[in-house]
Amino acid sequence: MKRKIAPIGDVLKDVFSEIEKRQEVSEEAIGGLWRGLVGERGFKYSKPSSLKKQVLTVRVNNSAWMQELTLRKRALLKGLKRALGKDRIAGIHFKIGEF
Repeated sequence: MKRKIAPIGDVLKDVFSEIEKRQEVSEEAIGGLWRGLVGERGFKYSKPSSLKKQVLTVRVNNSAWMQELTLRKRALLKGLKRALGKDRIAGIHFKIGEF
């Protein structure tokens, strides 16, 4: 049984691509990205709290801001995907609570 031998360059490219996908995104990086997307005022009232299973949970301090961010959810998700990669984030969940 013959197997096709892949060039070492292709193998290394695949390995490094997989490592990059598995690297965790720091909380600071996500916080900075969120601040850029929602602006200083929005950042005052909302903070990302976790990124698990491709869903970013964002704590919002009141229902008015939850409504505002929910209306902007599609655009915010698009910006997050652009910055983090489509395979790293699939959704945003807003939760009222202190941060």
